[in-house]
Amino acid sequence: FPEVLEYRDRAVAQHGLRLHVASVQDYIDRGVLKERPDGTRNPLQTLPLTERIQAEKFDAVFGGGRRDEEKARAKERVFS
Repeated sequence: FPEVLEYRDRAVAQHGLRLHVASVQDYIDRGVLKERPDGTRNPLQTLPLTERIQAEKFDAVFGGGRRDEEKARAKERVFS
């Protein structure tokens, strides 16, 4: 979704934030994770995310999830 990345990049620039991106594809390319037969990558996101959080020792983390993939998020307006 290019519009999501555009929004992210605008927010980072507007607020002077440092952006760190952990990539599932990087983990697959290195052989740490394997593609699932069903093609979904949602369950594969946990390892790259938690390793990046631990390595960087972040005080805060912003994440996102699609409303149609998580029922609890469908009720959220902006941030929770």
